[in-house]
Amino acid sequence: MLIRRVSILAVVMIALGSTIALAKPSLLSRQVIAQTPTNLSRPNRAKSGGWLKDLNLTSQQLQQIKEIRRQSKQQIAQKSQEIRQRQQELHDLIAGTTATKEQVRDKYNQIKLVKHQLADIQFENTLAIREILNPEQRQKFADRMYKKNPPARHN
Repeated sequence: MLIRRVSILAVVMIALGSTIALAKPSLLSRQVIAQTPTNLSRPNRAKSGGWLKDLNLTSQQLQQIKEIRRQSKQQIAQKSQEIRQRQQELHDLIAGTTATKEQVRDKYNQIKLVKHQLADIQFENTLAIREILNPEQRQKFADRMYKKNPPARHN
């Protein structure tokens, strides 16, 4: 019985750790750099000019990217808040003594669903930005997204 409880606790801790890791996927973050609403989270970006400057965008392209960001900002903030809230709820369920295994699993699955929804929003924005770029800019955009984490190769 003790081994079973320890095993369950280990699985829950791994699940909670992967939930936190999924909340900030580094590759996805780079793919949708355009989603960062301000430079507060990356103060060095303002100093270097950021990825937008590297693309040599026209003023029309910059305006279009700003509009894409503006349109999705509220949705992204809402989904991010929902993820944080559900992660706290999962934490409370795991720490508590009354939740069943099914309740914990359901909460975990809720978090996965919202993260998937957030990733979809961000991906759609990436596609929208891609559409306004010329071929040379697209290449630079792709190079920037995969600079540190190249896509996994599946053999």
